[in-house]
Amino acid sequence: MLRPLLYGIVLTVFVLTGSFVYVLKRTMSKEIFEVLPLLDKRYLFLSVLSMFFYHTFDNIRLFILARAMNLRYSFSYGYLVSFINTFGATITPAHVGGEMMSLYTLSRKGGRLHKVMSVVVMKTLTGMVFFVFLSPLLVYYFYKHTQEAVKLFVILVVLGLLSLLVYKVFKYFFDRSKDQNQSLMLKVKYTLKRFIIVSRLFLRDKKKHIFLATLSSVLLYVCFLLSGAFLLSAFEPSVSFSKAVLSQVALLYAIFLSPTPGGSGVGEVGGLEVFSGFLSAYMLGSFVILWRFITQYLSAIIGGVLFFYLLFKDTKAMLR
Repeated sequence: MLRPLLYGIVLTVFVLTGSFVYVLKRTMSKEIFEVLPLLDKRYLFLSVLSMFFYHTFDNIRLFILARAMNLRYSFSYGYLVSFINTFGATITPAHVGGEMMSLYTLSRKGGRLHKVMSVVVMKTLTGMVFFVFLSPLLVYYFYKHTQEAVKLFVILVVLGLLSLLVYKVFKYFFDRSKDQNQSLMLKVKYTLKRFIIVSRLFLRDKKKHIFLATLSSVLLYVCFLLSGAFLLSAFEPSVSFSKAVLSQVALLYAIFLSPTPGGSGVGEVGGLEVFSGFLSAYMLGSFVILWRFITQYLSAIIGGVLFFYLLFKDTKAMLR
């Protein structure tokens, strides 16, 4: 379990360092050090608070789905789950690690694997509703900002291929094991069969829970967009708040569809293109880095600390 995590952390740091260097190289000037002390602290606080509500709605979504499957844990533990999910999503390609972390954190509370898998899958499906719902807006945005859309697509493809190449190199040199345990595969097949049965029952009998979880999913992504808009207002109070929110939609799609760990690289380089119409060049680099730190990496750092604390605690309990 630890080896893939370490690979993911190294890969994330590699891509992130390269993207930050690129951002600073494009925007570096002596005025950059004068920007941060002048930020409007009220909007900065609202940006951070929006991300707290992001985790709150993420917590509510999973809490509702877990209760539908009779998985019991405290609401405060749900925040821990949300932060750890962000850590997993940040260090794995295409955010897949977030789902694996949900399996781990919910299984700790005594949940049967097939039930936990059903909850995690429903969480993912309800989260997709937001992106489906806003797809017409994305098409309209691409129509009105064709050049910017093409740049985002190129950034997504180039950084995705680079990330995939680095991942393959790491896997080739450090992970050549191909052994498979037959009994483990039988257990997996058995669990998948039970998961399919439970998921059908979930969709048939828990429609109210699915609706509430979907609503929470929509609200959490709205909070994500609000965080960026508030931070943009902290740098430049005169910007149109509605335009600041809507301009992030295409970038949000790019980040969450990116094959790079946590959308690293795509978020930073893409942010330069999207937010360049709102800020002066000397403000742009510091804004993009701070925006990514608030909306992604701060939560990932907190989640990483919590994850390794739980892992140490569980390992210590097993050895007793």
